Order: sequence, then structure tokens, then C-alpha cells
Amino acid sequence: MTLISPIQSLTHMDAIRTRWTEADAGLWVADTDGVFGGSIDHDVDGYIARDPFGRERGTFTGLAEAQAALETFLAHPAMSRYVRGARASAH
Repeated sequence: MTLISPIQSLTHMDAIRTRWTEADAGLWVADTDGVFGGSIDHDVDGYIARDPFGRERGTFTGLAEAQAALETFLAHPAMSRYVRGARASAH
């Protein structure tokens, strides 16, 4: 018997797509298939990534690094279910 992890079983169509928008100077928001995916604020300490629940996920030296960290968090199978569930309830 072969076990397949949830990440390996995702098809291309199931993958979470994240689009970034600079909503204000120093504030970027993530849109994950039409669902709020979190935000990144820039201040004197760096780029602070927050998940969709407002919890800090870290402070980073660069925007790309902060975006990558948040996208990795959003790609976790539990978050993938959250995004798909939120997207389905919006329709």
C-alpha cells in the first residue's frame, strides 16, 4: 500500500494562487483565490507578515522574503482547506 501526502496529491487546479496588492504605502495584502490571505506591513524593523487571522508570522528584511514566508504558510494543507472553504461559502 502506498500513502500519498495531501501536498503531493494536490493537482495544479487545486493549488492556492496568491496575488499581492499594495493597498497603501508600506502595506501589502494577499488575495488567495478571492479570499483574504494576510498582510505585510513595512516599518523600521522590516517587513512584518501577518496571517489571515492577524497573527504575526515573522519580521523579514525584504518584501519578497516576507511574501514567500506567508505563501508557504498559506500552502499548508490546513490553510488550503480554509481557503477552499471560505471560497465555497462566498458563492
